[in-house]
Amino acid sequence: MDFSRWSEGFPGLLWAVEHRRSRLKLLNSWELPQLGENTSRLLKDAQFRRRMVRKSDLPLLSEFWEMMTSRQPAAVSFRLKKSPRVTYQLQGWPDPCDPELYFGLLTEAMLPATFVANGAAGTCQLALGRAQYPVLVLSLGQREIVTCNEAAKELFGGAARGGEEFLLEDIAPASLGDALLDAAQSALKSEVWAGTLMLKSGTGNILGSKVRISPCSSGDDIVRIALLNIPDNPASCEFSPRIEEATEAFSLREELEKMLAACPGIGGLMFSDIRSTLGKVEVYGVGRLFEKLEWGASHAYEGTIAQDIERFSLESLIVEDTLDSIKSIDWAMFIPCGVRSYFAKPFYSSEGLHAVLIFASAMPGDGRALNESGFRRLYEPFVRAVSRWRSIRGREEKF
Repeated sequence: MDFSRWSEGFPGLLWAVEHRRSRLKLLNSWELPQLGENTSRLLKDAQFRRRMVRKSDLPLLSEFWEMMTSRQPAAVSFRLKKSPRVTYQLQGWPDPCDPELYFGLLTEAMLPATFVANGAAGTCQLALGRAQYPVLVLSLGQREIVTCNEAAKELFGGAARGGEEFLLEDIAPASLGDALLDAAQSALKSEVWAGTLMLKSGTGNILGSKVRISPCSSGDDIVRIALLNIPDNPASCEFSPRIEEATEAFSLREELEKMLAACPGIGGLMFSDIRSTLGKVEVYGVGRLFEKLEWGASHAYEGTIAQDIERFSLESLIVEDTLDSIKSIDWAMFIPCGVRSYFAKPFYSSEGLHAVLIFASAMPGDGRALNESGFRRLYEPFVRAVSRWRSIRGREEKF
């Protein structure tokens, strides 16, 4: 059978995601009548999805992306604001031979209800689906766990006070619970919160887990908490820098500009300060590509380069064309700045990822300019500069 003929005749959009490259590849050219050439953007740009999709359908649609990035089969139906009587289905599955590939399709659905991996109606309890990572549903008003999946029961089961039920303070006592509630409130306001939270397992150990919290469709104070499977050991831990005495004459901007000057052909250089316990990153960019970007601008951790690096335990990340990217930050910041490709290098401390250094180009697929061998000499000066900057700002040292 000729796959190209079959795919072009298929009544829907066929697509594939390369996880480590955060890249979407279209396998045919089918379009939604309401979106036209922006149909593929629905799969790449989270902000675009929020503008186009009915608000009531967004929570479970977000869970589809979580399942996808966790390489698990998933399906969801949704409606667009412009055509609320027409339902579309998004379905995906991992490549059985290559864990880095994930295939999917977007078609008009025959069923009107929103559903997820198990095909059940869209309530938060059923939205636990077949996720293999721990997922809990929390009532903020009652401060108790409404339901959870088997992976969560296994992780927190020893904390239960009776039977299989447990309260918020059983898994997040005192200040840990306050931090979780603050994050949950942020998720209710902004549709999602992602970052690092400390939780107590059933054995009494305190775990620093990467968490994604999203509102549920079944209540105004109900949230879904997913503990994403992040490797215990960081993929890259380059340096233990010398702590130098801080002086007011030091300028982080000047140090970054010196590094950029040493990289011919690179249009911008950025330091991303990772503050995942607060659910955000702060960015500091130099060069013509970032000249209009606010110095120290804050972005949600969800959809960032840092999140991809930690989720897939990457030693580095190259995006050859941001227009093919599925990361929110590419559409929210890099594309508007004129960035078409970039190389990102993570830096870790004993507590995890704390900084990412990004080399950006205005040209797509600029393999020669984004060759890591030309950047390695800048890693140690970068770590020293960030260490000194943090010391001057009076931040807690994380190296």
